[in-house]
Amino acid sequence: MGMSLKKLAEGIILQSIEDLWNENYREDCITFFKGKDFRLCAELAGMELSDQVELLRLVKTSVGSMELKIRKKTGQENGGLRGERTWKKQLALVQNYI
Repeated sequence: MGMSLKKLAEGIILQSIEDLWNENYREDCITFFKGKDFRLCAELAGMELSDQVELLRLVKTSVGSMELKIRKKTGQENGGLRGERTWKKQLALVQNYI
């Protein structure tokens, strides 16, 4: 049973990464990565804390580039500071989780 929980947790994380690229699911995925559900899945999947931090950085970078493209399309290029601060807080929480 332990192995199937690990595979399920890995699948949830991978599906959430894939769903980031879908506009309809992006907000839910961002909420997942910012919250305790990601940390729980990451622990069940056997991810080291350093791997969790690296994955969150990659997700943050991906979301940031997506949001920049959206802002450029709508002419709102300077509007993302609040989201940036939220991601920094999340990374700090993960790093302090040690």
